[in-house]
Amino acid sequence: MSRAIGAPVWGRANEYIGRLADAVARVEHPGDERFPPLTGIVVRVGGTRWGAGGHNVFVRWDAVKELTPDAVRLSSSRLDLRPFERRDGELLVAGDVLDKQVVDVGGRRVVRVNDVELAPDPRRAGGWRVAAADVDTGSFIARVVPKTFAEPVRRRFPNRPAIPWDQVEFFASDVPGVKLRVDHSNLARMHPADIAELIADLGYRQGEEVLAALDEPTAADVMENLPSELQGAVLTAMDEEKAADILDEMEPDVAADILAELPEEEAQDLLEAMEPEEAADVSELMKHAPDTAGGLMTTDFLAVPATLTVAEAIERLRGEEALPSIIPYLYAVESDDAPTLLGMVRLRDLLLARPEQRIGEVMNAEVLSVPVDEEAEEAAEQLAHYDLVELPVVDAEGRLVGVITVDDALDVLLPDEWKPRLPRMFR
Repeated sequence: MSRAIGAPVWGRANEYIGRLADAVARVEHPGDERFPPLTGIVVRVGGTRWGAGGHNVFVRWDAVKELTPDAVRLSSSRLDLRPFERRDGELLVAGDVLDKQVVDVGGRRVVRVNDVELAPDPRRAGGWRVAAADVDTGSFIARVVPKTFAEPVRRRFPNRPAIPWDQVEFFASDVPGVKLRVDHSNLARMHPADIAELIADLGYRQGEEVLAALDEPTAADVMENLPSELQGAVLTAMDEEKAADILDEMEPDVAADILAELPEEEAQDLLEAMEPEEAADVSELMKHAPDTAGGLMTTDFLAVPATLTVAEAIERLRGEEALPSIIPYLYAVESDDAPTLLGMVRLRDLLLARPEQRIGEVMNAEVLSVPVDEEAEEAAEQLAHYDLVELPVVDAEGRLVGVITVDDALDVLLPDEWKPRLPRMFR
């Protein structure tokens, strides 16, 4: 594309029309984003042959007879001389794409587009399309030096294969004021941890666009994998309703940590947009100081009255709308209304117990717990010392209010540089 910019445009009778200013591709219909088809070109007319003065006009692609790096030839000399005005769904191949950041899906990396390859469209007779993104350094240098030096520069640098455009994720937010169909379906198929790494290399606006395109559970997993300094910034750049839906899907303690870092008014707005039950859990966690067990714990745990039979307890678990992703223990409490912690049951013991046995009969009453105002580091050290997966947290009356998980403890005990290396279940 960069080689053709500025090339003379000749009419049907070989008369000079103007110079090529850009090409227009369509990104509006399903499938367009894979290899956007060219719908026309933008020609600078009315100025000098050296590009001074004049204005841009649009020429439909069916009027383009030949496009080469040296010249454009039209099959007609009739032009609509009204100034070019872009419409929704139109992508300027040079103006909107060159020098922009995109995602190379196959390479799982953020790259800068230094040139764009165009090619005939095998689906349409006479049609052309955006074919690939060139990210070579040589292409960038060749673009900015005088054209007489461009070819020697290209030959001097090794030519890496361009990235096929169906493996490129372009960002509609890079073209403000114009609606483009970009669904980010390629990114949606990637692992949440990989998506999070890419977002960390992008701008807030681009990161918001990616998260907005994902379903809420996937977006929540991505958000939890983002560096803490980015979580709030990306979340507040999003539509409030979408941001609240993502928070609803997140672990309550992670959501509370993010909201605690936001200005009070913004955090309150997001809490009010969340589902009432999830918002209540998060609000409760936000009441505790971050350096205490209460600030470290999550409310995502399972507890049943000790008077229930094993069969009744299992049936209650089956009826839960959402279970924790990892269930190491089932906690036994006095009752639903008075959740005084009495003991805990390992999932293995629950499955091996007779259906008619009471939870109080199979539970371990010697359960270690920490008060809600215990120092976070001390609580984390106890969990590690006793080789626990979870550590219950109780209030002053001994009521179960939350649990500290092993990944929460590692956040306190491990150096920051170690945390990204841990498997996801430990983060």
